[in-house]
Amino acid sequence: MFLKIAANPHDAGRLTRIVEFERVPGQRFAIDADLLHREPRRLNAFRAHLGLIIQALDYAAYILLVAGVIGSFFISPWMFIPGVIACALMLSINRKSAGEIARREARGSDENFLKLHEMGAIWLMPG
Repeated sequence: MFLKIAANPHDAGRLTRIVEFERVPGQRFAIDADLLHREPRRLNAFRAHLGLIIQALDYAAYILLVAGVIGSFFISPWMFIPGVIACALMLSINRKSAGEIARREARGSDENFLKLHEMGAIWLMPG
């Protein structure tokens, strides 16, 4: 469920959440799920509207957060807690989904693998 953390060599070694993927046995690559979640329009390079879907799901997560806060005013003071939990969980699922989409596309064709590399979203994991 959870993503691993690694340094992105394309971004000055900044720590980021990654999805691992093995192209051939013994050759592991990391896909920057944070980058693809932060800039979901990069996913449109693979299929139209993938970025829009990720953004819409993020907005749905924020709506859950707002609904929890509003519920704490009108229903019960603790209603914001489920809203915060639902929002955080949904955002983490959306981040992982962006990485999983990129992994599926990279497995699908060499052209998509190269697109990810040009974006700085994939790199070879050391040893």
